[in-house]
Amino acid sequence: MASRSNTRFQKRLKELARANKRRDKEEKKLQRKAERVSDGGGPPVEAIDPTDLGLPPLEEETVGEGSATPA
Repeated sequence: MASRSNTRFQKRLKELARANKRRDKEEKKLQRKAERVSDGGGPPVEAIDPTDLGLPPLEEETVGEGSATPA
């Protein structure tokens, strides 16, 4: 009967190891989330000038200047 208690002990050790691993993963996840929030969420976003890319400048449309067709 000694092997039976040994298997129970081994099973308990496996369960504890799984619980510890799950807890560690959750802590790492929360830490990464906290770092992401404090970082600002990613690289800074900059406006790109179309002339820098060799494109013609954008024409800005104004509301009311021929944009609507008469009814």
